[in-house]
Amino acid sequence: MMATPVLRSIISFVRPRHLAVTAAVYLPLAGLMFGGWAGSLAAVSRACADLPPLDVRSWWTLQEARVMLTACGPAGRTAYLHQQLLDLVYPAALAALLVVATALLARRYGDRWWPVLVPTVAMTVLDYVENIGILTLLLDWPHTHPAVIALAGAATAIKRVLGFVAFTTPLLLASVVLASAISRRVQRPESADQATDTDTSESALSAAS
Repeated sequence: MMATPVLRSIISFVRPRHLAVTAAVYLPLAGLMFGGWAGSLAAVSRACADLPPLDVRSWWTLQEARVMLTACGPAGRTAYLHQQLLDLVYPAALAALLVVATALLARRYGDRWWPVLVPTVAMTVLDYVENIGILTLLLDWPHTHPAVIALAGAATAIKRVLGFVAFTTPLLLASVVLASAISRRVQRPESADQATDTDTSESALSAAS
């Protein structure tokens, strides 16, 4: 698989400074996506009769897409188009942050742990498939393309599952790293106490001799 060497090299190459850079890129985009900007998800929902955008649903069909875009009206569809323009860069920024965070945590185990990065990469690819479907729907409205929309709806559903795995993986790795650090801190005093007891016993034996 061509992606394997790339993912291996990411784990070997990544450093903490890369996490700072990816976070600095992602956070402003997240503020726009989830804030009060005219092209945010919340703004799209407000402009579309409080219906949730297709992007945040677990699954959606052509009929559900038609219902939403009809409820949106011209103003709502314009807001949704603005959100989709932001969504051209948001998935890549999120993927970079998740990949770097996961790679940093997996680095201690070596580049053979590259599969932990796969869910994030796959989630991102599906996110763009979803976006292509939604953009096609918005730009060609009221004409629809059933095959494209069916593919986009399926991509949304699979993306949700992979997204759960992608977000959970670094949390689990961080928990393991934290548990290992705590275990080492607990073992150090015990080792020091054992060394002290040994030295005391040896001193006592020497004095007795």
